Amino acid sequence: MPLPVAHALIGASIVAASRKGISSRKDWAALLTGASIAVAPDLDLIFTWMLGFDLRTHAGFTHSILFAALLGLLAAGLMRETNFKGFLVYSMASLSHGLLDVATKREFGGAALLWPFSSKKFRLGVWEYFEFYPHPLVQPIGPILKRALEICGYEMMIFMPVFILIVWWRR
Repeated sequence: MPLPVAHALIGASIVAASRKGISSRKDWAALLTGASIAVAPDLDLIFTWMLGFDLRTHAGFTHSILFAALLGLLAAGLMRETNFKGFLVYSMASLSHGLLDVATKREFGGAALLWPFSSKKFRLGVWEYFEFYPHPLVQPIGPILKRALEICGYEMMIFMPVFILIVWWRR
């Protein structure tokens, strides 16, 4: 299961790729927005961890194309990028979450990309990813945090160079 570092860096990379002459001074809010909305679909874990829902509720409507489009519309509006390109870029940043989950799920999980038309969770298992399904109310927090930090370190090594190359290419 990709963690927030991978999702955030991919979302920020999508926003960076859409901008010519990108600079951290003028584009930091857009990059942060792209990173945030790419992580946002996992907020559905609140239902699992805090409200006691079954883990299978994860990756439902919040990982769908419709949810990504709504989040993209909201983000474009908040960023005052009210043209179609702004909507499309932020929608793609959000949708990257569900697509990455689809690509990395082999046995369990996936993402309900076509919700509300279908609740089927798609998974391709393109590559094996780190197994990590924590439940803080059931498992001790120490080992969860240790494993999460370990995976986040790997994600930084994998996805940060991609982000840096895109920023360098678009500057």
